[in-house]
Amino acid sequence: MVSVPLPAQSIAGILADELGAVREFVAILKEEQTTLVEGKADSIAALIEKKSGLATRLTDCAKRREAALAGFKLPVGRAGMDAWLAAPPTDATAQRNWRELLPLAAEARSLNELNGKLIGTRLQHNQQALAALMGATEQAMMTYGPDGQTLARPGGTGRILGSA
Repeated sequence: MVSVPLPAQSIAGILADELGAVREFVAILKEEQTTLVEGKADSIAALIEKKSGLATRLTDCAKRREAALAGFKLPVGRAGMDAWLAAPPTDATAQRNWRELLPLAAEARSLNELNGKLIGTRLQHNQQALAALMGATEQAMMTYGPDGQTLARPGGTGRILGSA
């Protein structure tokens, strides 16, 4: 099958789609961050689902853009986009979208990393709380000897407090 290069409008259209998806992704990441800071765990699942859908959409946009660049025999990634944007006829809207996309993608990366750290911190606090509860349960289950003193090692001749 012979590959026919896509017209310039296709790359511009893909770029517009990608920019829209990155904007939505950044908005979801900011909402996720607020939700994490406020500790609203019940809202996280819906945000993760939205975020996952947008990540899939972004991956699709990037693949389509790379394929379109390859159709023009241009390198993939930023170098290919820079070469495509520099070639006549230049597309002012596509150039504007590309210039906006780059810092937005960097912001999304940064927000995602920060949210990951917030999730890690929240998980660590939950694990510490669980460990404290488990320790308190173990303390409540101490065994006592006939004289009312705690036994140094469980399984001795004592009984659990409150048992007959």
